[in-house]
Amino acid sequence: MKKVIITGASSGLGHEIALKMIQKGLKVVNISRTHSKLDLINIKADLTKNKDIVNVIDKIKKEHKDLDLLILCAGVMHRHFVGESPLEEVDDDFSVNVTSSIKIIDSLISLIKKNKGDIVIIGSTSAFQSHDETSVYSSTKHAILGYIKALQLELKKENVRVIGFHPGGFKSQLHIKAGSKLKQEDLMDPKDLAQLLMNILELPRSIQVSEIIVDRKKVEINK
Repeated sequence: MKKVIITGASSGLGHEIALKMIQKGLKVVNISRTHSKLDLINIKADLTKNKDIVNVIDKIKKEHKDLDLLILCAGVMHRHFVGESPLEEVDDDFSVNVTSSIKIIDSLISLIKKNKGDIVIIGSTSAFQSHDETSVYSSTKHAILGYIKALQLELKKENVRVIGFHPGGFKSQLHIKAGSKLKQEDLMDPKDLAQLLMNILELPRSIQVSEIIVDRKKVEINK
């Protein structure tokens, strides 16, 4: 790995992944609405807007065509019971969680094939189980799971690894902004998830971890 493109590296899991990459001496490019404070290159973009996505793709093709790792980590969640979701929030969830990833990958796939790179898509355990008030979010994660499987099928003869990384709830602004009922202290540490992903990426290229599901487990610590 030499150059990493990450969506959503300004906070949460994306931030922790970017930090691990920088510590390994890799060049990192962050694509998000807000700038990361890490020592990386920032490209400001709203992934719900096609014009911003087109600008991102143009910049990557002109300035970062040596990328060999693409991590789609940006995500949003709006919590509502079925029948109560505002139309614009449905659009935002699908744009950020699904369609922006498809648009970016479709536009950069030639570069990724040429550079024999890897694609990591951060999904969720919500692709496999649903919860109250998360019908739209769960639908986006089911959708991105389908896209991951299609990518793996179509790229199976290419020297490109496609990794679906599906964590359960972890400490992040995602849950706080969505008004989640989960307590932050009961959630996983994104630092641990970032380290797990790094371990997977450092496996020999003859090994592709196609799908990894990481569940939360509450453990009582004996004092």
